[in-house]
Amino acid sequence: MDNLEFIMRYILCFLAIAVILNCVLSLIRLRPEKKTYALLVDVTNDEQFPINCYETSVGRSKSCDIVFSNMTVSRSHAVIALRKDGFYIFDTESKTGVFVNGEQINKSQKIFNGDILAFGTAVLKFYIGSEADDDISHKKDAPIARATLTNLADNNVFKLEGDYVTIGRKRGSNIEISAPYVSREHAELTLQKNRWIIENFSSVTATTLNGEIIYSPTPLENGDVIEIGDFAFRYEENR
Repeated sequence: MDNLEFIMRYILCFLAIAVILNCVLSLIRLRPEKKTYALLVDVTNDEQFPINCYETSVGRSKSCDIVFSNMTVSRSHAVIALRKDGFYIFDTESKTGVFVNGEQINKSQKIFNGDILAFGTAVLKFYIGSEADDDISHKKDAPIARATLTNLADNNVFKLEGDYVTIGRKRGSNIEISAPYVSREHAELTLQKNRWIIENFSSVTATTLNGEIIYSPTPLENGDVIEIGDFAFRYEENR
């Protein structure tokens, strides 16, 4: 009788282990694949940040879902959330603010496919679902942007050559504007991953793009108009 009880204990122990292993294997086999609800793409280097959750935190802290080491990004900068009627972005009391298409948001704002989001100097393009596939593949295949800036006042054309073009009152600037309200080093255009990006420096007079003030590095599109005071330049690509 004692031997039978001893054997039954071992049998029950093995059965319990078998049941637990079967449950673990079932959980592994039935684990759902991560779904990508949206995508953030860095406009300067095309780095991709998939959004796989209903709420995704963005910041410099390692506890965030999307982490930037950029010091202009707050430790807890923003949250991108999926709601019933679409995606929203929330500013979580960041120091440098959250900008959507060049405009600072007030606490929260709904965002759409193709919007440009800026967290400090980190600038990313927002895509919903797989909408990024065609755009990203097109950018990879695109040749280096051969572009010009045309002064709309006198139709004088400036070729954008090299990796960067400076605009300002300082002598030696690629585009020199001798007006007192133009800073010595006012703005700069840089060629990054086959795209020209415009950045406004700490100038007294704002630099605007299509009538909107530039607060962070912003990619240029064919036909965009850059304005500095009374000066206006049309950006045109010749691929």
